[in-house]
Amino acid sequence: MDHIVVFYPEGKVLEVPEGTTLLEAARQAGVWLDSACGGEGSCGKCKVIVRLGSPHGEASPPAGGLTPQERAEGYVRACQSRVQGDLVVEVPTSSQLGEVKVLSGDIEAEVEKAFPLVDKVCVQLPDARQTPGQSDLERLQAQVLEQRPDLEALSADLEAVRDLPAAARAQGGHVCAALADMEANGRGFSRSRACAGSGEPAPGAARIIAVEPGSRAPVCYGVAVDVGTTTIAAHLMDLQAGQAVSVRGCLNEQIAYGADVISRMVWVEENTDGPGRMQQAVVSTINRLIGQLVVEQGITTEDIYGVACAGNTVMTHFLLGLETAHIRRDPYVPAARAFPIARARDLGLAANPRAPVYCLPCISSYVGGDIAAGVLSTGLADVDQTWMLVDMGTNGEMVIGNREWMVCCSCSAGPAFEGSGIAYGMHASLGAIERAHYDPTADAFSYATIGRVKPRGICGSGLIDALATLLRAGVIDRAGKINLGFASPRVRVRGDQPEFVLVWGHEVGREDDISLCEADIRNLVRAKAAVFAGIAVLLKNLNMAAEALDRILVAGAFGNYLDAENAVTLGLLPDLPLEKIRFVGNSSVAGARMALLSREARRKAELIARAMTNFELSAVSAFMEHYVAGLFLPHTDLSLFPSVASKLRARVS
Repeated sequence: MDHIVVFYPEGKVLEVPEGTTLLEAARQAGVWLDSACGGEGSCGKCKVIVRLGSPHGEASPPAGGLTPQERAEGYVRACQSRVQGDLVVEVPTSSQLGEVKVLSGDIEAEVEKAFPLVDKVCVQLPDARQTPGQSDLERLQAQVLEQRPDLEALSADLEAVRDLPAAARAQGGHVCAALADMEANGRGFSRSRACAGSGEPAPGAARIIAVEPGSRAPVCYGVAVDVGTTTIAAHLMDLQAGQAVSVRGCLNEQIAYGADVISRMVWVEENTDGPGRMQQAVVSTINRLIGQLVVEQGITTEDIYGVACAGNTVMTHFLLGLETAHIRRDPYVPAARAFPIARARDLGLAANPRAPVYCLPCISSYVGGDIAAGVLSTGLADVDQTWMLVDMGTNGEMVIGNREWMVCCSCSAGPAFEGSGIAYGMHASLGAIERAHYDPTADAFSYATIGRVKPRGICGSGLIDALATLLRAGVIDRAGKINLGFASPRVRVRGDQPEFVLVWGHEVGREDDISLCEADIRNLVRAKAAVFAGIAVLLKNLNMAAEALDRILVAGAFGNYLDAENAVTLGLLPDLPLEKIRFVGNSSVAGARMALLSREARRKAELIARAMTNFELSAVSAFMEHYVAGLFLPHTDLSLFPSVASKLRARVS
């Protein structure tokens, strides 16, 4: 039996079968609820209020993640409540994901065009009488090779050959051919880890994927995509001009299945249709962005002839519809690290059906193509100095190296930096506190929110600011404990939890105060400890001190909005002169752009992925030692953070 469910204030109405969870009903209605735990019932982020009707499932056991007051007011967890009749459901602001602030990149930056993933060449075919014995395809190949001396071999798709006779005779022999590089990541493997098989392909090999009549300036676009765990960014590239013309970004729809890749992999395994639905969610997100991009430029999806994607290993597997179960189990083996070229039609992407889809190669199960893209775009693999790239996010990844060598690792920082596991934490969306400072003299907490609207909660960069400023003020100690003797009404105990009030509710028209409690602080300290432990393990295995690093590059959406001094104060980054720390923005999409525009960049990405030495931290016993040592602010060993120690001593004196 089907029942009607109404979600407001969105005003969405749909019918769903009896037994459907409210979380699933919301997904189907296009109402995006926060669901950090992937529907396990532990986070309480998907809480809603049932205003009419009675769902099944929340009467017992006690609702994890909900307070007794919330339960008394009729709140239920959407993931644990099933439809058993018609319902009217209110979605509170705190449970709405909304539009996130996406680090999409700088569209002004240009990448040198040199043998893009797809290029168009317009030629005029000689009259068939002048070339007796030659087929239409041979005449086309000869003319293209004459115009493109950089090409050494040219093949064709069957579909293109089918279209060729009509195209060759439609406008006096004027034909435009779309040429694609279909060799990337598909060149085999040998004992020496070099490309093998039938031999290294010709450096200028290409394939004709489409032909059309005409001699006009060809329309040829591509899309570079950062397939992030939390957000997805897409750049529309004019492949003829070699530059970005439009940028879009949004929340990854997969977030409804969990805030991190582990919870999503678990969800996929527990649901028979999991793999298909997870792939559909990421494809749907990308297609939504492409739809916005083509409308902005007045083109159609048929004009998109190539797609380049960079994502972590799990996200790339989800996109390509590959098995992920073995990635999360010892010995943590992905289905592939370098991926054959797919076609847009194979994945359901909103592009020309024949368009090649190139995914940047991954390094290991948890160091992915986004890191290969980051190393490529930042030039880390080309320098003589020693640089470190740190990609801050749900999965913290770091690389240390130069043109001679590179080592990398990945540590699960968890979704705390994305606001999950934090009572008033939220994604970087409208109303999130992104900048914060506490003045103990005036007992004033100042802040800035995304969109400059009333605060709804606090996101990652704001959490780092808040924690650092409370440490410097003496509100919290180095163990993350709140000083209950601190002379401020903001310090209080609610229930059994000491907390610090960031924003008084009555000042911003809220019934409740936005606060940070000790449990929140513990989650943040654990996340920062994991990131720093990963850095420490790499440095130790290299027998290198942090001071030997010439530059630290911080990438990723969360990382880009960090305050460097506050990150060092908490022990998230090594204590180095701040001028050594640079924020490089969305290096993942920057690398995808390079791969879209340059065959040399694609080959270099392959070399980067093969050249890195990965440290699997689960097999490194020292990681846990460094992690435990990092569970203090900034660290157990203050000698590692001399500048922070100096400031803390000055506060005491």
